[in-house]
Amino acid sequence: MIQERQNLLGHLFRLGDLLILCGAAWVSRHLGGALVSHPPFPEDSGAIWGGFFFLSAAWLFVSWRRDLYVSRRTENLLHEISALAEVLLFSLGVAVFASYLFLGGLPFEPLATLLVAFGVFGLERMVLRTSLRFLRAKGFNYRYVLMVGEGRAAEILVRNFHSNPSFGIRVLGSITFGGEGGKRLQSLRHFGSIQRLKSVLSNYVVDTVLLAPSEMASVHEINQVLQLCDEAGIPCNYAPGFFSLQNLLPEVVWYGNVPAFSFHTKAGASASFAIKRMIDVLVSGALIILLSPVLILFAFLVWLHDRGPILFKQPRSGLHGKVFQCLKFRSMCLDAEDKLKELAKENEQDGPVFKIKKDPRITPIGRFLRKFSLDELPQLFNVLKGDMSLVGPRPPLPSEVVQYDWWQRRRLSVRPGITCIWQVWGRNRVSFQRWVEMDLYYIDNWSLWMDFKLLLRTVQVVFRGTGM
Repeated sequence: MIQERQNLLGHLFRLGDLLILCGAAWVSRHLGGALVSHPPFPEDSGAIWGGFFFLSAAWLFVSWRRDLYVSRRTENLLHEISALAEVLLFSLGVAVFASYLFLGGLPFEPLATLLVAFGVFGLERMVLRTSLRFLRAKGFNYRYVLMVGEGRAAEILVRNFHSNPSFGIRVLGSITFGGEGGKRLQSLRHFGSIQRLKSVLSNYVVDTVLLAPSEMASVHEINQVLQLCDEAGIPCNYAPGFFSLQNLLPEVVWYGNVPAFSFHTKAGASASFAIKRMIDVLVSGALIILLSPVLILFAFLVWLHDRGPILFKQPRSGLHGKVFQCLKFRSMCLDAEDKLKELAKENEQDGPVFKIKKDPRITPIGRFLRKFSLDELPQLFNVLKGDMSLVGPRPPLPSEVVQYDWWQRRRLSVRPGITCIWQVWGRNRVSFQRWVEMDLYYIDNWSLWMDFKLLLRTVQVVFRGTGM
């Protein structure tokens, strides 16, 4: 019953937010001119309805795929706002792309829509959370939880529930695997061993069972708890406290009818990274088409200098160390690799990476391309192919990877990118260790919003000409 009510509320909130988004898009038709100049909005009703259809369809699909409307009573506001921003940005991106592709123009102003919708969404969430906090303090909108287990995770969960009444969770009591003589959780009513679980579920209101066993619990006992919860139709959340996750997030994957725990970094979250991949394909494909005259011009200038190859293809290590051919406009002389050994002693970068500011191997056109990071434009084809992403740690050479310390190998847990934190905030001014730390910070804190901010910052850096 509770699950059905949560699903109904989720559908109502999704519909309400969709109306807010469409309202923001309609308002943007009048506010857009105050923010940016743009061609007149189409007045044809078909184009208007078409644009709003694309926006609505994108919002409904992405919000469902991102699980935006699941219960978030134990999450903080920042996490919810971050997820909301990701869904909003991607929905607008899809709507803009589809409107230009099928309608030939936009019936709303994207930037104004983004600002208005995000502002209203943020205010809505703050008011809702404040109201729920007040109601839960008065004893409303709470859930009864039964703790099964005596592991370290159980102790942490109980402390969290007691210190955060705004969660609206009341711990009914505990059942332990050790029986009457086993370890008990302080401040909780003890119902006894798991042999009493069926009786407790029958005689008390239990909304959720939290299973947090210690290392001593047997597989048979854990399976017994799961079986009883399944028979009673009560959700059971499993908190295996004997795993030291640190930067890993758990997820259940299915191999046929066999479930398995999958532990991955935040950047390995399948749903969010599917959205990231879609953005990579759409943006890289669009940029290749839009910049094709510029790409042809640069290709001709590179060839004109010494009649040599236009592209420089170099083996690089990608996702999980898979080697691919990374593309660049050739910016060095034809015998650059032969001269590398002679210049090795002048390396200005620590670690396994070779970099010097005034590299004599760079050609005049190459110096211009590098100054504005334009030599990396062919990597849009790497992004389109799937070897790279728009944003991610820069792809290292295989010879550099073999020199990595063990902790540095986590850089390979995501697709490499054209730009990342090091590209826009550090570049050659930081040590190799700090460079890797920046990449790991990106991996552990990744979000679509972070990618969006890094892309905007990259545009600023490119126009400023701080490459090389």
